[in-house]
Amino acid sequence: MLLQLVTALAALAGAACSLLAEGSGTGVVSGILPFTAGGFIYLGTVSVIPEILRNSGPGQALLQLLALLAGVAMMLLIAHYE
Repeated sequence: MLLQLVTALAALAGAACSLLAEGSGTGVVSGILPFTAGGFIYLGTVSVIPEILRNSGPGQALLQLLALLAGVAMMLLIAHYE
């Protein structure tokens, strides 16, 4: 769990870097933002989902998977309206 926290903080740092680089041109942002979002989705699907399914009941696992999908949807909304 501690390593997942560290990787989540790294994803936040990457998002902060992409927002700071926004004024330097579209090429920089278009390269950093998908990398950061892809890292979040990869971590969520590869390491978190098996842990969710192993340690919780079906109802709790469904709620956690819906929360993960809501996070992806929020990223899409932010990317669309930014």
